Amino acid sequence: MKPLSAAYYVKENKGRSTIVIFLLFMTTLLFLAGNYVDSVYYYWDRYEEYTDKLCVVSALSTDENFEEFAAVYRDLAADEKLIVQKRTPRGTQGLSWICTMGFEMGTASVVFDSPEDLKEAFDVLGIRGDVSGMENGTVCISTALAKQYGLRKGDILDASIQEGFKGSYKIAALIEDDSYIVFYVIPYEGVPLRLNVLSRELSGQALRDYVNAIVAGRKAEVDHVATEMIEKQFSPFKLIFGVGMVLLSLVLAVIVNSVITGQYMARTYEFGVYRAIGLSKGAIYAKVAGELLLTDFLAILCGGVLTVVFTFLMNELFYLPKGQFLPYYSNMGMMAFLVSNALVVVPTILLKGRSMSRSDVTEF
Repeated sequence: MKPLSAAYYVKENKGRSTIVIFLLFMTTLLFLAGNYVDSVYYYWDRYEEYTDKLCVVSALSTDENFEEFAAVYRDLAADEKLIVQKRTPRGTQGLSWICTMGFEMGTASVVFDSPEDLKEAFDVLGIRGDVSGMENGTVCISTALAKQYGLRKGDILDASIQEGFKGSYKIAALIEDDSYIVFYVIPYEGVPLRLNVLSRELSGQALRDYVNAIVAGRKAEVDHVATEMIEKQFSPFKLIFGVGMVLLSLVLAVIVNSVITGQYMARTYEFGVYRAIGLSKGAIYAKVAGELLLTDFLAILCGGVLTVVFTFLMNELFYLPKGQFLPYYSNMGMMAFLVSNALVVVPTILLKGRSMSRSDVTEF
């Protein structure tokens, strides 16, 4: 191992390096914090996925006798690319749940006119599970949602389960898809005023654009992609986290820089000798960068292992039994870590590299 190498310094200065590694390890905690924040989105993942393939078309109240909507229904049903199911226009409820961060989340529900419609939609949506027991007036929920309320197949959903819940529905099926949606089967007799529209060929905005083209300005409304609603709802939440992440990173950067400054000040003579024997300023920068990047790598390695172990234990022992989940990875967590790590490491390399490259042995 070469005396001028970064690995040599880390090996011979384990105490100093351990302090720096610990401080840099703290940037990985922001990855974990980002995972907690992003876990809020996890509960909506399935809803977003399903509504990407299923859109709801509703009649407008301005449509007298709903004659225009009846024409919309006929046109949609005649299109070979679409699967059109009528559904009750009456509003239905989901079940509130407690997310991983400990606060109550909103709810979602999807309604079908018959068990056959539900099975057809589940096939298109890719939902797997035994729904053979579904019949009129029953509901289907996920096992994750059932765990939150301590519910089982055959139990009744009513006001005794959630305050303000309207109606009474038997839980006829449990599915293992981790969604937090209540799927109803409620038959409706009469002129259809709301439709479920699915397709095996189209999804997302392409499906909605296709349906909108058929509606063609008539008195009917096509719902928006769920992603838009979810992003709008959580944008302020993400902004608050982003600002907090930057502020914490700056504080951590000041702390790390202060500690490392003391260490490198004690090595000023050492770097003066390097300059005296002919090392260029570029070589000094490279040595400082190598030492800090190596300690940063070791901090990330330790932090990554501990984060995975912590997440696994929390999920298995605490969250999953309650129908909750902490993701092992999230884009928000990775962004938080990368920004934090860069704010700490890059300025430190530049400042310490600049300082050490100016060391002069004749000053001692």
